[in-house]
Amino acid sequence: MCTARCIVIDMRWDSVVDYLNHILEPNILQNDIKNMKCESELMSCLLSNHRITKFLSLWLSKLYNERETRKERKNLDTSIYYKSKGNKAFKIKDYNTSVKLYTKSAIYAPSGSIDLSLAIANRSASLFYLERWQDCIKDIELAIKLGYPEKSRGKLYLRIIECYLKLNKTILAARIISQLNNSSQYDMTNEQRERLQKMNEIKLQSRNTIDGINDVNSTCDIENVTESPSQPKLKRLKSGENPNFRSASASIEVKYTPEKGRYVVANRNIKKGETLFIEDAFSFVVVNNNKYNTLCHNCCKNYLDIPIPCTECVDTLFCNMNCWDKACLSHHRWICPASQMGLLRQVGITHLALKLLCVCTTTTNNERFNDVQQLVTNFNKLAPADIISYGITATMLTLYLSKYTDFFKDINLKECLVSKFSNNEFNIKCDLATDDDKQLYVSSLLLRHILQLICNGHAITKINVTPNDDENKLLIEEQTRVATAIYPSASMMNHSCDPNIINSFLDQTLIVKAIKDIKEGEEVLHCYGVEFRRMSKVDRQESLESQYCFTCNCKACTMPEYENFMKRFTAMKCPECSGPLLLCDDHDPPMFCSDCGATVFELTYIYKVKQAQVYAKNYLRDAECYMQLGNLEQAVVELKNCLSLRKRVLYKYHEDIITTLDLMANLCVRMDQRLPAIYHLEHTIVAIEERYGSCSIELCNELNKITDICISYLKTESNTASKFYKNVLKKTRRYLNDAQQILDIVYGPWHETYNEIETKIAVLFNILQNFNV
Repeated sequence: MCTARCIVIDMRWDSVVDYLNHILEPNILQNDIKNMKCESELMSCLLSNHRITKFLSLWLSKLYNERETRKERKNLDTSIYYKSKGNKAFKIKDYNTSVKLYTKSAIYAPSGSIDLSLAIANRSASLFYLERWQDCIKDIELAIKLGYPEKSRGKLYLRIIECYLKLNKTILAARIISQLNNSSQYDMTNEQRERLQKMNEIKLQSRNTIDGINDVNSTCDIENVTESPSQPKLKRLKSGENPNFRSASASIEVKYTPEKGRYVVANRNIKKGETLFIEDAFSFVVVNNNKYNTLCHNCCKNYLDIPIPCTECVDTLFCNMNCWDKACLSHHRWICPASQMGLLRQVGITHLALKLLCVCTTTTNNERFNDVQQLVTNFNKLAPADIISYGITATMLTLYLSKYTDFFKDINLKECLVSKFSNNEFNIKCDLATDDDKQLYVSSLLLRHILQLICNGHAITKINVTPNDDENKLLIEEQTRVATAIYPSASMMNHSCDPNIINSFLDQTLIVKAIKDIKEGEEVLHCYGVEFRRMSKVDRQESLESQYCFTCNCKACTMPEYENFMKRFTAMKCPECSGPLLLCDDHDPPMFCSDCGATVFELTYIYKVKQAQVYAKNYLRDAECYMQLGNLEQAVVELKNCLSLRKRVLYKYHEDIITTLDLMANLCVRMDQRLPAIYHLEHTIVAIEERYGSCSIELCNELNKITDICISYLKTESNTASKFYKNVLKKTRRYLNDAQQILDIVYGPWHETYNEIETKIAVLFNILQNFNV
């Protein structure tokens, strides 16, 4: 073990797996796997290998012993440091910064220390001065629950009274005033006593309403009167929920064939935009290292800048105490030590497998439990080397649960797992008479969950919008994975690189909508990876084969018209029909037109195109120089020359033409020439729809951009009788409706851009009052 002890020093988990794969005699085990029928057979081999279990135990022990020296850990000095910085920001009235710093102080406050409640109480003061009354109330409630010194609570109660007064909740304020009047246990300054005396007028004003509450316990039960912020409401499934298909619309159903397995079909005609699934995640994990991530680890709601931290680990944050309590009962009590050890950040998606096991153990919803257990694993399809690696991970997680948590002491496996299976075909065949048997059962379930997540995990995504460096209001949007989740019902859909549905998320809830009309009997298809508009066929096929173990035969992968779709947008112009002229391979002529089939062999034509591109880039460079110098008129001249050359030699939807048009529109806006800007963007809209589709967020962004300019033109143009003005009125209404429909399908009406569109629709409505359009 001395050699192993030396090897394990500073070894990351992926290196551990590589090392153990090396000492396992992988060729022999890989051959054995081919004859194995279930997860428990592999796990029995791994758990009985003492070299494996000893090495894993040593590695876990090293992580555990070093948890107190990790940079990301509970630390009183760190907590005090951030509290001190928060105090400085508070004194100079930089309350937004002080909120962030007090939050960090709370996150690093050690378990059992008073510093956690002090940090939350300090944060409530910052929130008060930011006029975030409800958030202030929430933090005061939390500080008291976390043990804020009872003698000092008087100032907190005064602050909560003032919050209620600001919110015009006089009765609630009067109730707490009454409680304070009947209590002498709180230390209060003379100034605070004077404030309370003035507040007694509120009590007198509301006396009839609050009679009889003076006998309430002197510790204010403010939790019962705190109102929760309203959440967006989901529309009901139009056809109702299918009683035989949980979380799914009655307009779809699951079918089965030996060739396809389970799949989803429409049992009636479905219209574009119709909702097909509304499904809560059975389990999910938040991506901790995401800079945009401010999501509760229990419900996935946004906690903004005022999370409630776990008292034991620094990685886990919640939006309220209720979520904290639910998480601890469901899973976090067994996962928290792994977070403290820095284990979870190393194991990737298997973090979710561990949480999934815990949730399966504690859930009372046996139907959804069984839906999860029946998800495919591809145990006999994945590469044996990958299966072994996942099995090693399941072994390590089982040893972790056994050595560093009370999981096996807390849980009766027969009652909490075995008895929940409604179909013994999916239960692990294992006796539970001994501790070794219990570990084998749990490790087998862990391996199953890891394999299920490989082919059934869903990425919960959000769109992050950031302004670019240009002074004009143009936005850059990127889609970011913020969590990984398991949705057993939606996982029944098969794949297509040209799907007819799209996923969106509200917190942890998955909403699936049709993006095309789907005929009765037609299959409902989801894209597992990247669709044909965004990735080449070769790359798509390789990705799907690697992760999902199948070769895709969808239309986008088999029909000739899809073959060179992405190349069209970097193509030259066909001299015969102006269609996209493509190279037969990636380097050398001849070239062919994918529209008319014409073939071009002449090198001279290709040379002319390349020369034109060089000149166009020179014009573009000059235009950018003129813009920096503030000579916008000359910049327009250079851009027009650039656009003219590019239109002469490039396919009409070439990305360089779209970029040039967008830049010209931007420049026109800066010069208050809105009609030309609208004209240029109308051309980009057509090209972007061709490239990304009619339900793409890229198209929505362009529609949002052009309607900004249209509304500005309509509000400032004096000649409202002109045909140009009336034409823009009509276009604006159409563009806004199109953008709203895309947002409703792709995100839902709770998305912030949807509110922006609705505001513009209201402005347009007022303008239209004077026109018969």
